[in-house]
Amino acid sequence: MNVTRRVPILLLLGAVLTAAVYPLGWHLYAFVSVNLLLLGLFILDLLLTPHGSAFTINWFDDNVKGDRLYFKTENELSFIVRNGSRHRLWVQALVGMEANAERFFKVTASRTAHFLDAGEEKPFSYTVIPAKRGLYTVERIYIRYRGVLGFCVKHTSLPCSASLKVFPNVRDLSKFRLITRINRLLPQGEKTLRQYGGGTEFESLCAYVEGDDYRKINWPATAREGRFMVNQYQVERNQPAYILLDTARPMSYNVGGYNKLDYAINAALILFDIINQQGDQSGLIAFDARVTAHVKPGKGAKHRNLMMETLYGIEGNRLTADYEGAFRTLCESQKRRSLVFIFTDFEILEEAEELIAHIAILKKRHMPIVVFMANEGLNALAEAYAVNRRETILRDTAAEFLEERKKIFSQLNAMRIPNVESTAELFAVSAVKRYLQIVKR
Repeated sequence: MNVTRRVPILLLLGAVLTAAVYPLGWHLYAFVSVNLLLLGLFILDLLLTPHGSAFTINWFDDNVKGDRLYFKTENELSFIVRNGSRHRLWVQALVGMEANAERFFKVTASRTAHFLDAGEEKPFSYTVIPAKRGLYTVERIYIRYRGVLGFCVKHTSLPCSASLKVFPNVRDLSKFRLITRINRLLPQGEKTLRQYGGGTEFESLCAYVEGDDYRKINWPATAREGRFMVNQYQVERNQPAYILLDTARPMSYNVGGYNKLDYAINAALILFDIINQQGDQSGLIAFDARVTAHVKPGKGAKHRNLMMETLYGIEGNRLTADYEGAFRTLCESQKRRSLVFIFTDFEILEEAEELIAHIAILKKRHMPIVVFMANEGLNALAEAYAVNRRETILRDTAAEFLEERKKIFSQLNAMRIPNVESTAELFAVSAVKRYLQIVKR
């Protein structure tokens, strides 16, 4: 319970009145009279103002009823407050979230204070931008309302539980669908990538490299050339497409206020939708030091909702990614040759070397495409102007690391494994573009 601004203003006026009658000797009577009058009005206001039980609250917004908010975009949170008393009241209502949850919700606009007539109900709302995916709970709505006479402010809280699921942002899907239809992701004159997979139509001969299936060795050509030669076949149409989502340490770092994993998850959701639009099946494996989520290939609205439910709750961590375990899980569960998009990055070269060491095994059964998230901070550091020895060392070290990254990409190219490095903002575009280049019909 508090007092309104009206009370100190009236106290100040009472002090002025007391000072004015001081020469007449009436100051004591004036002081007592003013304070007794204000105290009486305050007590009367407390008695006239209804109890908090006069209010009722219900969720109004469809997003909340459906338990869905979307990451990194504006969402409306609305609820209805009804004044069941016989008085017109000024009411302010605030959502009470679980501990530490409020810091993940940036409020860009609010309409949380209204005058409510007797028996009237009005919507109260926030416009929020969630900064983190996941499940959040609202247990109560906190209400503060001004007294009937305007002297007191009362507080109450009412139960109004809701579970808010912050999903990856799907509001850009229509834009990607349109771009796909008019083929704007493939610039004029850019050719479809010719990919080689597990089809049956012979395409060409090429030299054997690590990871090639030894069963495809062409022995007559090997004898003729004096080196191992393998048959190449055109990739099958309507292949299932998997996304292997690395949720380990390198993907936990922030880019532009959001961590890399959030960008990768949004890209995965967009790519799943495009795959579905093409009529193909899509699957998911999320992994760090172990496989944390596995959705087998499927398509349609039900499968899309399953992907959403799986992706919204995925959390990153600082563990080291187990590529071998993830690839083994895929090979054991998916016998049919598939396109496999690996969303990953690496901070130390040993992590990339482990990826290369095990991807050769994956290549024998499936067709991997590696999509790396560029280290924009490292690029900026390597290009920075150095003004002292310390900055020079940092710049040279960053440049050396970038050179090592290029060697990793070169190794993947030598193994004939498609790969692309993209900024976080263009991660979804790069993944969708590469998919369309492969399967363009």
